Amino acid sequence: MQTTTLAYMDDQHCTTGTSTVLAVTDDAKDGMACVVLDATCFYPQGGGQAWDTGSMTAPGARFAVQEVRFVDGYVHHYGRFEEARFAVGTSISYAIDAERRTMNARLHSAGHLLDEAVKNLGYGWAPTKGIHYPGQAAVEYTGAVEDCEAARQSIEAEANRLISTGHPVSAALVSAEALPTVSSFVPPNLPENKPIRVVTMWGDKGTPCGGTHVKDITDIGTMAVRYVKAKKGQIKVAYELEGCA
Repeated sequence: MQTTTLAYMDDQHCTTGTSTVLAVTDDAKDGMACVVLDATCFYPQGGGQAWDTGSMTAPGARFAVQEVRFVDGYVHHYGRFEEARFAVGTSISYAIDAERRTMNARLHSAGHLLDEAVKNLGYGWAPTKGIHYPGQAAVEYTGAVEDCEAARQSIEAEANRLISTGHPVSAALVSAEALPTVSSFVPPNLPENKPIRVVTMWGDKGTPCGGTHVKDITDIGTMAVRYVKAKKGQIKVAYELEGCA
C-alpha cells in the first residue's frame, strides 16, 4: 500500500509545496539523514529518470535534499540538516531545484518522443527500456535494422519534425481495467504500490509512466540522435538534448 502521497503524479509540474514530517532518521545513508513526508512533489529515482534535489524549511530549520528514493511505499528524502533538525509532525515547506527538474523532464519526454518517431517510420520495434540520465540517455528496443546510420538519421529527423510541430503533453491517472483502451503499450511489470498514470505525447494513446514531463513537446528542444546500435535483436538508440549535458 502506498503510504506517501505522490503529489507529482497529479501535478507533474509542481516545484513547491507544504507537507508534514512523518519520520526523521539520522545517518540513514552515506552519512545523510532521511526525512519522510506524508506527501511530496520530489521525484524519487526510477523509470530511468534521476531524482529531484532541493530543500525543505521550517521555522529555525532547513534540510538540503540531495537524493530521493521510493522505499516500500515511502519516499525517502536523503540529505543534510543545515540548521535545527525537524521534529515528527512538523509542517514544512519545500522547493525543488526547478532547473534540474526541467532538464530531467526534457530528457524523459524526449525518450517517449523517440518511440513516436520509431513508430512513424514503420520500424516495428518494441520498446523495452528507457534511460533518461544526462549523458546516458537512450531507449532500447527489440527488433531488426539493416542500416544503423540510416536509421539514426531518419529517427533524428522525424523526432525533430515532431518537436517543431508541437503537441501538448497530457498525463492522467487510470485504472488497470481502462489501461488497454488509453495506452498503446501495456508493460507486464506495472508497479502495484503506485497509481497507474498514462502520459500521452502524440495522438490519442499514450504509455504508462510515473515520471515528470514537459508541458509541450516543443519544450524538449533540439534532439541529436548520437547513434543506433544493434546486437542480437536488441537495438539501442542513444540521444542528447541541447543544454542537458
